[in-house]
Amino acid sequence: MTNFATKFNNKADKSEFMEEIRIYHSIWKNIGLIAICFVFVATGILMLLRGELSFIAWTCILFFGGGGLFVLFLILREIISHKAYYIITDESVSVDSGMKKWEVRFADVEEFYLINVSSSKQIGIKYKKEVEFQKMNDASSVGRTFQKLNERLAGVQESLPADGLNIKPQELCDLLNMRLTR
Repeated sequence: MTNFATKFNNKADKSEFMEEIRIYHSIWKNIGLIAICFVFVATGILMLLRGELSFIAWTCILFFGGGGLFVLFLILREIISHKAYYIITDESVSVDSGMKKWEVRFADVEEFYLINVSSSKQIGIKYKKEVEFQKMNDASSVGRTFQKLNERLAGVQESLPADGLNIKPQELCDLLNMRLTR
């Protein structure tokens, strides 16, 4: 089985690099996540019915119920509208999280690399120094606070989520780095 990075690295005609690559959430991984959320919601409902720890029960119901519904929304949105989570072109990678759209231009990036944030795999973005400085200056005070927090926790100003997609995190990272070298 050929991975994405090998497929595009082995192309004889470099004009084929212009192909847009669309990355979606993995339906099966996210159905598993929804099932786990459902178990916690059911546990919360059972706790309420038994009259036990109502604060914890409502927290389970609201937090996991809301999270499960959001994941379901993302899956249905991608299936119905064919909107990709990531769109990779020669110039950039566009991210559409369902709540916010943003873009990382390859001309602004030195490298992409895998990082672990808690139990989540992410792709760290190492921006060129002048771009990193400009992003910090352009951000609102809340944005600067989040960027500084990200730097302390993950060692990067920004990162791209790499779990739960239809491509392995390392393959996505390799693919993004290949776009930098052209």
